[in-house]
Amino acid sequence: MSTSDLVIPILESLWLAKKATELLPELPSGMKPSHIRVLHAIHQQLAQNGSVRVSDVSSALQITKPSITKLINELADLAMLKKVTDAADKRIVLLELTPPGQDCVQQYVLDYHAKLATLFSRLEREKYLSMIDTVAFIHQAMQEVSA
Repeated sequence: MSTSDLVIPILESLWLAKKATELLPELPSGMKPSHIRVLHAIHQQLAQNGSVRVSDVSSALQITKPSITKLINELADLAMLKKVTDAADKRIVLLELTPPGQDCVQQYVLDYHAKLATLFSRLEREKYLSMIDTVAFIHQAMQEVSA
């Protein structure tokens, strides 16, 4: 099979991967997948550093500060997190997960990922790592073609 013969199967696999993301658990009203990513990033930063700033989340997710600020404000409106002014430096805004935000991370990230990890253990780790590298390569190639 030549490389050109692989284009259609590759694109079909990407379509299937997109369909897999549609199988993620239904989120609470008003929540988007990007909100879950932000909550998870905050959870991880809090576990590692004990505190988290907006810029920490922006860096961790490689999202621009205006975009992350919008998502954080939406999450604050949904009562998933609180913005707290740093006592030592009033210019710094720290983020804290509220109990509903912690519950979201537990249910939609930690518990769900644990279930997936059990199923994913059926295949060798090297195959997953190869798939991750391959998808990144395909993404880069498609960006180049689209430029």
